[in-house]
Amino acid sequence: MNGKITLASQESERARRTFVCVLSALFVLSTCFTKFNPLKALLAQKEFWSFIFTDFIPPYLGKWRALFASVMQTLYMAMGATGVAAALSLVLGFLGSPVICRRRPINILVRGFASLLRNIPVLVWAFILVAAFGIGTAVGVLALVISTVGELTRYFIETLDEVAGENIEALDATGAGTLPVIAQAIMPAAMPSLIAWFLYCVELNIRASTVLGMVGAGGIGLLMTGYIKQYNYAAASTTIAAVAALIIGVNLLADYLRKIIL
Repeated sequence: MNGKITLASQESERARRTFVCVLSALFVLSTCFTKFNPLKALLAQKEFWSFIFTDFIPPYLGKWRALFASVMQTLYMAMGATGVAAALSLVLGFLGSPVICRRRPINILVRGFASLLRNIPVLVWAFILVAAFGIGTAVGVLALVISTVGELTRYFIETLDEVAGENIEALDATGAGTLPVIAQAIMPAAMPSLIAWFLYCVELNIRASTVLGMVGAGGIGLLMTGYIKQYNYAAASTTIAAVAALIIGVNLLADYLRKIIL
């Protein structure tokens, strides 16, 4: 070691200053445009914490049966929607992968379809479906399926492209058909990554199903919204705690399964 300290170059230092200046200017412009006063928000903390500790705490546990039923409904919505979406996305993934399906128009069509689905927020799909079919758990599941198909199709295509190239070349040299190549070479190699993406989308859909319930798509969000509209904030705080516990539990389980699978 020569004991010298490497200093940042003038170009990188100038770039950092420029970034800080631009970021500061954007912050000032955004606060002026939205009329958001950070100082006023800090001074209003007293009312916020007073509301939390007066109305929200302690939580009310008297309606635990309805809470448990809503939690399970939310879990079923997320798992069911992700399972259906995974099956559809796997088929679309094969069609969208140029390594497997060597018809470029089909690849472009599938990728464009997936991009359309994933770039429209799930909450927008829920609003459209609730307006069309009314409130209910089935509407929430359908909204999650539509949104998740867009996400998983993209992830599956990327995964299949990564593992398919060398395997297909090796088996093509032996004269193997497309289906044997997929079943014996591609799927075994891609399965750990596909399962990991599936678990990731389960986590996302549990969070999303909570929000969907607040617009009438069933689950624990619907129960929470009902409590808030009734000004029963103590019961609403119980549902919020249940949502947090459910998400944390699913995250821990998903991490454990990833360690086993990967």
